[in-house]
Amino acid sequence: MGLLDFLKPRDKTASVQGAYVSIVKQARRPELYAPGCAPDNFDGRFDMMALHVHLVLRRMRALGMGRSDIGQDLFDMFFKDMDQAMREAGVGDMGVGKKVQKMVEAFYGRATAYDGVLDAQGDNAQGDNEPGENANSDISDIYDILSRNLYPDAAISPQQEAGLRALTAYALALEAHLAGLTLDDILSGQGFKAAPQMKVTHG
Repeated sequence: MGLLDFLKPRDKTASVQGAYVSIVKQARRPELYAPGCAPDNFDGRFDMMALHVHLVLRRMRALGMGRSDIGQDLFDMFFKDMDQAMREAGVGDMGVGKKVQKMVEAFYGRATAYDGVLDAQGDNAQGDNEPGENANSDISDIYDILSRNLYPDAAISPQQEAGLRALTAYALALEAHLAGLTLDDILSGQGFKAAPQMKVTHG
């Protein structure tokens, strides 16, 4: 098995199994890894999973379930998946624990960054600003988060710029889509059936 293939539910996580399977399928959609988008390697797949898991947890938090056992089970399932993937890649027991801890820290760093943008977007929507007034800022901020995480050591090429802009638009569309889902939609996995698709437009 490879990255994201570890899907062995425990009894206490059975209620989130449908959600997790759907998240995995959505985060592994081929267009997310098209040229210039997320690199199709361990780091790129981690970033896409982190994005999707966090957006689902945001929705669960809005529904009052973010700090519940259900939210924790989803988080735990994700990192157990990462643990298994590294072991199958040959990382020893001593190394896995340290790497998983770094990945947890990376996840929280990304979550904090995304929340900073998306929470501000929500505040602006409830305030006196005109619709769309801060849309360009939101897009720029999400673009910057994705850029520094997916391509931290590279000058961004025109192809990567187009890919990152497509991922940015997709992330914002997915956040809007999840905002309309109930907890049952999420846990059953049905909510992702009508999830937005990503389109890359090269200039």
